[in-house]
Amino acid sequence: MVVNAIIAWLIPAIPVAALWWHFNKSEERLIDKEWLIVIFCLLLLGTWFIPFGPIIPLLFMMGVLGWGKLYSGSKKHRSIFVAVSIVGILLTGFVPTSIPVGPQSWGEPLSKENLNTAIYPATEQYVWLLGEPELAAVSITTGRTPWALNPVLGEIGILGLISITGADKARMQSSIEALNEGSSRVNIDPELFELVDIDSESTHHYKRGDIDKVMHVKRQQIVMDIDLPLITLKADVLTVIQAEWGGEATVLTIVRPSFGESNDVWAEDVVIEWLESLE
Repeated sequence: MVVNAIIAWLIPAIPVAALWWHFNKSEERLIDKEWLIVIFCLLLLGTWFIPFGPIIPLLFMMGVLGWGKLYSGSKKHRSIFVAVSIVGILLTGFVPTSIPVGPQSWGEPLSKENLNTAIYPATEQYVWLLGEPELAAVSITTGRTPWALNPVLGEIGILGLISITGADKARMQSSIEALNEGSSRVNIDPELFELVDIDSESTHHYKRGDIDKVMHVKRQQIVMDIDLPLITLKADVLTVIQAEWGGEATVLTIVRPSFGESNDVWAEDVVIEWLESLE
């Protein structure tokens, strides 16, 4: 993971350095070193410390290209520098992620395929089918966060990315197939279902034994008819998100059929067992 984090930071830095060398290899200096230093500072500070990374400050910088000492050189080429920096940052989304890890008590994953996961950013998804404490399909997805290497507000960014890219439904398909396989009472079409968001807290405090963490969560329901959600309710979905240092996030998704008898909407047993395995 450390190696991947280093690679993720170097990717945007390399094209910026190469572009500066290209523009300054002749006697005509189109880009001053001070401008290069500003770019590198934004890349370094943004990816490690600024929420959502350096993209926003870089975009802001494009609006002040003519100010102060940075006026020297070509505005066109400074804009190219900023654009290349942003593209470099986005390219970090292709850096491979770590392999999802579940508790030993879950056994081997039912599925290690990534057919339904997004091509960008890089992701890995494993799916387990649990019988205790109740029937549930549990998926762990590790994904790259190309906009930042820090976890500050990372969960909010991940939820936004999932919503924009439409990955919300795609990541559920393998879990639905696992539920269909695990119980004859479950019959959900993995291609035709709809997701309905449930108004609830955006965080939940998981506390038991050595575990004492406030996790970002999202509750949803799987229905077969968006106009009749209560009648066509098929499963409850709980998503727990954890952003980490190094530009990676882990998404735990628990899908439980609607005929389950548990009133534990936060899936305390499953989530805490997973958190314990990360210690």
